[in-house]
Amino acid sequence: MFFEEKTLKHELLTIDEKKILGDEIYCDSMIDSMMKYIGSKDPILRDDLIYTNFAKLINGGIIPQSKMLNILERCLDEEHLLYKIGEENTDSVFTRSFSSLVVALILANDDGTFIDAKRLLEVKTTIFEYLNKEKDTRGFVVNKGWAHSIAHGADMLTALVSHEQFQMNLLADVLKAIETCLLKNVVYQDEEEERLIFAVEALLENGMEKQVLMSWIKDLSSTLNKEQEVSGQSLSFYRSKINVTNFIKTLYFRLKLINSDKELLECLEHEIHYWFRKSYGQG
Repeated sequence: MFFEEKTLKHELLTIDEKKILGDEIYCDSMIDSMMKYIGSKDPILRDDLIYTNFAKLINGGIIPQSKMLNILERCLDEEHLLYKIGEENTDSVFTRSFSSLVVALILANDDGTFIDAKRLLEVKTTIFEYLNKEKDTRGFVVNKGWAHSIAHGADMLTALVSHEQFQMNLLADVLKAIETCLLKNVVYQDEEEERLIFAVEALLENGMEKQVLMSWIKDLSSTLNKEQEVSGQSLSFYRSKINVTNFIKTLYFRLKLINSDKELLECLEHEIHYWFRKSYGQG
């Protein structure tokens, strides 16, 4: 049994969880079909049905762990998360982006019992490769719905950091991945930089010291300064500055809400004021 695209859409519109639980072949066939069409150009099938039902099945514990591992392996392969990586403005982005959401679901629903530390390191490597190589940074695509590759990638990165087996010796790599996303020579329009904040929150919850975050923020600002020194008021610099300053502003207000550490907030305030003065020549 295998569902073609139109048949799958009908099945997902009328999904019966009891049938899934009671029919292993049906369940396997449905999952195989969902994986095949995970990047469908049809936004209703892709977003409202395939992703939503993956969330129901995974969050509801309906899929056995052995099958969850199989789905994870498939999501991370070259036909899914790394499918045609490096392409821009093509439909391949939907396959990559929505595979990343399923990876995030699986990581978030594992308590460390079936994804051990060794396997998580392998997952981490693929996630970082994806975030580094993804060039299609579109948010909403007219007539095709959400691509949102960076936002979905941010969700996946947050789930990685929040996983039980995550090791804080990967802290610098995670911060580097966030920086890479902020410096992709595009101005984000659909809150991608705000979604990256949650990965920082997860690091703080895991015990990242405020001095580490403060140092990284200052280094990020320094990177902007160096880019300006090299390229002047170039379009590339301007885009990077917008993303980084929007990220810092959002981080400031988010941490002010959940973390009242004065020194950390003052560090963020300093960078916000610094770039405002530098941009507009005001004290």
